[in-house]
Amino acid sequence: MKINKSLLLNFFIILFFALISFKFNAYLGNGLLSVFILYKLYSSRAYFYAMLGNANFSKGAKDKALQWFKKASQVKNCPPRVAASYAYLLLKEKDIQGCRNILDKLITKENLNLDEESAIKMTLALVYWKEGDVNLAVETLEEVYSKFKNSTLYESLGYLLILQGDLEKALKFNLEAIDYDDNNDVIKDNLAQSYFRLGQYDKSAEIYEKLTEKGTFFAEPYYYYGLVLKAEGNTIKANEMLKTALSFKQSFLSDLTKDMIQSEINVMNQAL
Repeated sequence: MKINKSLLLNFFIILFFALISFKFNAYLGNGLLSVFILYKLYSSRAYFYAMLGNANFSKGAKDKALQWFKKASQVKNCPPRVAASYAYLLLKEKDIQGCRNILDKLITKENLNLDEESAIKMTLALVYWKEGDVNLAVETLEEVYSKFKNSTLYESLGYLLILQGDLEKALKFNLEAIDYDDNNDVIKDNLAQSYFRLGQYDKSAEIYEKLTEKGTFFAEPYYYYGLVLKAEGNTIKANEMLKTALSFKQSFLSDLTKDMIQSEINVMNQAL
């Protein structure tokens, strides 16, 4: 088991102050311990600011969330993971340049651990995609994949492989992804999209039917299930799915737009 050296050092420091308090001078020991705790709180304030940022973001207060994350990023020696989270939020809010400015600085830092380096590169890959270079985005994620794997990586790489156009490769990867995390709705959508784009509507419909019955937080399952139903001739239910897809807020980190959904609805209405 790998020992966290920082936690071990803190433990011995606290133990040392406790010994001073009990063996020699209680006032001195308690005073030193209080100063040490205050110092640790102050030196960890970037994490505290990030927690406030996350809390505000989950409530929908995006401006306040970004303010707290910006404050966290301005702390000297801000942890790379916190700064990378701020960069990702900037990207979600369409600030590509602001995101890239942070990531370009982070990626040159020395002593990044594998988790930190991977998180930075995964967001950087999304920047490349939004800048119009999906091939570089895929190459970057595949480099991460060779050393590191988590659900977020499978979500992003599975989706970008679809957009890149090698559908057989995308299907193979998304089948691997579903084996890695079969409870992830984004991964399920990637797999269903792969089947849809390859014309395997029955397999796509099986996944999308379950996703839409359960309910998801994003539009793609409803949109693509609508297209599957349309291809199968079920125009009434297809129209319902498309209208549900239109009710979701458009995501900057998706290739699906409200115009695309509305266009399909218009075609459907003419058919009906």
